[in-house]
Amino acid sequence: MGWLNRERLGVYPKIICVFYLLILSYLYLGGSGLLDVRGDPIGGDFSHYWVASSLALKAGPAAVYDPDRFLAAQKEFFGIRIPLIWLYPPTFLLLILPLGLLPYLLALGLWLSLPLAALLLVVRRIAPSYLSPWLALAFPGVFMNLIHGQNGLLSASLLGAGLLLLEQAPVTAGVLLGLLSYKPHLVVLIPVALAAGRHWRALLSMGISAGALMAASLLVLGTEVWAAFFRNLPGTLAVLETGRLGKDVLLFTAKMPTWAAAVLLAGGPPWLAQLLQAGVMLATTGIVFWVWFREAPAGVRAGVLVLCALLFPPYEFLYDLAILALPLAWLAWEGHVEGWRPGEQTLLFLAFLTPLLAPIFARTIHLQIAPLVLAALLAMALRRLWPAARLTPS
Repeated sequence: MGWLNRERLGVYPKIICVFYLLILSYLYLGGSGLLDVRGDPIGGDFSHYWVASSLALKAGPAAVYDPDRFLAAQKEFFGIRIPLIWLYPPTFLLLILPLGLLPYLLALGLWLSLPLAALLLVVRRIAPSYLSPWLALAFPGVFMNLIHGQNGLLSASLLGAGLLLLEQAPVTAGVLLGLLSYKPHLVVLIPVALAAGRHWRALLSMGISAGALMAASLLVLGTEVWAAFFRNLPGTLAVLETGRLGKDVLLFTAKMPTWAAAVLLAGGPPWLAQLLQAGVMLATTGIVFWVWFREAPAGVRAGVLVLCALLFPPYEFLYDLAILALPLAWLAWEGHVEGWRPGEQTLLFLAFLTPLLAPIFARTIHLQIAPLVLAALLAMALRRLWPAARLTPS
C-alpha cells in the first residue's frame, strides 16, 4: 500500500477527525433541548445509562429491571418513548451509579471524554508514534461509540491497560481486567490466557477484583436487584438468540459482529448458528491457551487474545469493535518494527474500516463481514509466530 505513506498517515486521520466533529456538531447542536437532530436523545444509548442510574437512586436499583418503570422513566425525562430496556448485570449498574448524581450533559461529557483519553494513552503505549492517537481518533469504532454513547471505549481502555501492565504491574493489571467483568462475555478467555502464560498474580488479582465488584454490587444495590436481573435473563437470552424484539422487528443481527449473527442474518436456522458459534468458542479457547503457553512476542500474544475475545461470544454489538483498536495497534507496530508480509497492510486497512462497512453490508446484502475480518486478522497474528524468510521493510 505505497499510497498510504507516512506523510498521508499524518494528514488523513486529521481530516477524518474534522469530518467526525462536523457530524457530531450537526447531530448534537441541530436538535432541540436534549434531543438531537434526529429526534433521539443526545448521546444515543447513553440515555438509558443515565436514566438507569438516576432511577436506581430515586426508586431503588430493582426498579431498573422493571421494563415498564424503566420505559416510563425514559419517556418522563426525554419526552419521547425510547424502546430500550435494561439488560446489563448489576455490576455495571454499580459502576455507572454516580452518573445519576450529575446533570445529563455533564455526565455524557465525562462518560465520553475520560474513557477516550484513557484509550488514546493505551494506544500510544502500544504503538509509540505520534500518529497513533490520531489513527485511534479516526478509527470508526471509536466514532461509533461517540455517536451512540456506548461503553466500548471503557471496555477497550480497561482491556488494553490491563494487558500492557501485565509484566510490570501484574496486580494492577488484574484489577483492571477484573473490572471488565461487567461485560462477562468479553472476559471468558482472559483467565485462560493468564493461566497458560503462568501470570498467577494477575490471575488472582483479577479474580479478587471481579469478586469484589460483585460483592460491592450486593452491598450497595442489595440482593433484590440480582434477583430481578436473573428473572429477566431468560427473556434477554431469547431476544439475543433469535435477533428479534417482538414479533416482526429484526433488531440485533445486523448490529452483531459474531458468527452466530452472521448465520441468522443470512437466513440460517438458530441451531446452525449455535453449532457454528460453539465450534468458534472451542477453537478460540484452544488458540489462546496454545499461544500464551508458548514463547511469543508480547504484542502478538495480546493481539491474539483480544481478537479471540471478540470472536468468542455469540452476543456482542458493533460498538464493541472499539476494542479492535488494540490488536490493530499491536499488529501495526509489529509490522512497523519487524517488516510486512504480503497483504498485511491491506488487511489492516480493511479491518480499520470494518466498523463502518459491516453494518452497510449487513443491511444491504445480509452479509456480516466483521467475523470474517476478525478471523483473517487472527490468522495474520498467528502467522507472526513463525519467522519469515522475507519481510518488506516498513
